[in-house]
Amino acid sequence: MAKKGIFISARVHPGESNSSWMMKGVIDFLVSSTPEARALRDNFVFKIVPILNPDGVINGNYRCSLSGQDLNRRWKTPNKVLHPVNFAVKRLIRSFMKEREVLMYCDLHGHSRRKNIFMYGNNIKEAPHSSRVFPYILSKLCDFFSFEQSRFSLSRAKEGTARIAMFRELNIPNIFTMEASFCGADRGELKDLHFTTDNLQTMGKRLLEALIVYSGIPVNKD
Repeated sequence: MAKKGIFISARVHPGESNSSWMMKGVIDFLVSSTPEARALRDNFVFKIVPILNPDGVINGNYRCSLSGQDLNRRWKTPNKVLHPVNFAVKRLIRSFMKEREVLMYCDLHGHSRRKNIFMYGNNIKEAPHSSRVFPYILSKLCDFFSFEQSRFSLSRAKEGTARIAMFRELNIPNIFTMEASFCGADRGELKDLHFTTDNLQTMGKRLLEALIVYSGIPVNKD
C-alpha cells in the first residue's frame, strides 16, 4: 500500500515567527531517532514548506510579500509573477495528489489577539464531525491546545486562504490553519504564562503525535 501524504507549511505571514518555532518542532521530531518518528517516516511521505513568504521574512514585513500582497488571500488563483510561492506550492500539491492519497494539510500561523493554540478547520455539511476529530485528539495530547477555541467554517470571505482553497483542491476534511498565540495560555500547565520557543516546538511535536493516534499506525518501541 502506498504511503499517504502529509503537507505542512508555515510563515505565510512574515511577522508570525511563532509559526517557525512550531515548524522547527515538527522537523526536529520528524528527523529524530525516536520510535514515533520512525513510525511516521515508515507510514507517510511528508512535504514541508518552512517559509511560504521568504522575501517578506528577509525584509522584515509583518503580513505582506514584497508585492504588497497578503499571500494567505491568494491561494485560489495565484499569479505566477505576483505570488510565485503560492503558484509553485499549488503545483507541488497537485503533483503530490497524483502520487498518493493526501491525508492532511496543515498551515502554521501566529495569532495576535487570542490566547492558547487552536485550529481553524472546514465545516463539511455531509460529514460535520469529520474535520473535528483530529483537533479533538490534539487537545487531549496538549493541554494548551484549545479545542473549544477551534472554529470550523467555509466562509466565503476566506475563500482565498490556504485552508479553504486547498480544501477545494484536495477535498479532504483534514485541512487546518493552526494558530499559536503571540501571548500565552489561559489554561493547563502554562496558564497565565507566556509561550516560550520550547513550548512552541513542543506543539509541533504534539501535532505529529496526534497524527499517529489519528491514523492508528503501529509504533515499534523494541
